[in-house]
Amino acid sequence: MKSCGEKLRAAREFLGLTQEQVASTLNLTRNIIVNIENGKRFIKSDELYKFSRLYGITMEEIISEEKEIDMNNQVFARGFDNLSEKDKQEIINLIKFKNDYKE
Repeated sequence: MKSCGEKLRAAREFLGLTQEQVASTLNLTRNIIVNIENGKRFIKSDELYKFSRLYGITMEEIISEEKEIDMNNQVFARGFDNLSEKDKQEIINLIKFKNDYKE
């Protein structure tokens, strides 16, 4: 099981963000990001909320020892939002088709 810090590091790296970028976006210092990711500092509730919003994951996914973060779903969701309505409908139809014809 991954710790909160390990999950946050993995999510940050998956999204291609640097510690400096995250620190700047969340109005924190890079040192705070390093310490959180290394498990040397607890995350405050307002920081947890900010990480959740930035990474597009739930706070429960971050803090739960039983839940793993599925970043593929996050990337799909972010990409899906950027598509035209026609493209979204095509993907929805493909998903329905694939679900209907599973072996």
